[in-house]
Amino acid sequence: MTIKKVRYYYFSPTNTTKKVVEKIAEGLGVEMIEENITFIDNNKPSYDNDEDTLVIVGVPVYAGRVPQVILPTLNNIKGTGLAIPIVVYGNRAYEDALVELEDILKDNGFSILAGGAFIGEHSYSKKVGTNRPDTEDLEIALEFGKKIREKLERNDLSQPTLPGNRPYKQGMPKLLFTPMANNNCVYCRKCWIVCPVKAIDPRKPDIVEVEKCIHCYACIKICTFNGREVFNNPIQPIIDMLETKYIERREAEIYL
Repeated sequence: MTIKKVRYYYFSPTNTTKKVVEKIAEGLGVEMIEENITFIDNNKPSYDNDEDTLVIVGVPVYAGRVPQVILPTLNNIKGTGLAIPIVVYGNRAYEDALVELEDILKDNGFSILAGGAFIGEHSYSKKVGTNRPDTEDLEIALEFGKKIREKLERNDLSQPTLPGNRPYKQGMPKLLFTPMANNNCVYCRKCWIVCPVKAIDPRKPDIVEVEKCIHCYACIKICTFNGREVFNNPIQPIIDMLETKYIERREAEIYL
């Protein structure tokens, strides 16, 4: 089967998912079309894809699920051809996120050709999955793209069995706290620029709409002044657990 182009979508507040799906798309060796669906208020109402376009959709894993805030956008990615779900998780577990994304794409008209789960630095801790995806991860992603191309050249349209449970596990509960500016903040406003839901006030970054925050911690990751933190962090026990039990390196899992 001949694919003329690959359109890759990513929800990637900290740019980890973007790096992975970009490399997979590169490995396919055809025209690449980038679709950044990170910023909720900038999303197009719908995306239509024809049969000669291979679609890759990448999202980070939030508590073992697809981020719920992005569901309306994902539901508008339609097509009649082939798609590849990709999830990126913080070195702990991706649980039901991959099959959830698979089901979304199937419901939108796609057939699933392949799938994958890759590692990114954990949102809550720089000690878990540190600096990932790294060079090795991105090489695996590139080779995965090449293997997908080879599968198409063999006209092999078989669908892999992706791991996960149906019904899906319960997702992330609403957390009524958020990263805030501290005394190191210099009002550079990089945090406002990267916030996918615009929860941060553009004029005063110490003002945050807590109800909007999705705890991607992109604002903390982008700050070069250590100017944002979660005060009296109520999930510190979870962070301690992650930094104790999930330091050992995990590797990407691909399904063809």
